Amino acid sequence: MYIAYNQVRMHDTDMAGILYFPRVFRFAQDALEDFLDNTGYTFHQIFKKDHFIFVIAHAESDYFAPVFVGDKLEIHVTVSHIGTSSFTVLYEIYNQDKVHVGRAKTVHVTLNTTHRKAIPIPEDLKKLLEEHLV
Repeated sequence: MYIAYNQVRMHDTDMAGILYFPRVFRFAQDALEDFLDNTGYTFHQIFKKDHFIFVIAHAESDYFAPVFVGDKLEIHVTVSHIGTSSFTVLYEIYNQDKVHVGRAKTVHVTLNTTHRKAIPIPEDLKKLLEEHLV
């Protein structure tokens, strides 16, 4: 498991603590980028040097508790499934009081950058994902 950190900003929520629904995916994407940066396998490398990309084919989220401007978030990132050309990432989101405030799931498909067709997950990425498989 990798743990990423973020903070609720004014544009993320309202005064009642209701998270603007797309923001959970911002927290998830930020956590994924932090996770990859931490491993040395960055989006910069993927987009500039490798001959594949991975795109989100499916995303879902659940909202469990209010979040307020200034809340410090802890996002637990794990990989729940690795297929031939796709993988699933889970994000469990907690506030500074360890309250489970939300969850997200993203399913990614690896594509060849030239033809935009699904390809097997490259071995180096697959190995990294396997290290975080639950």
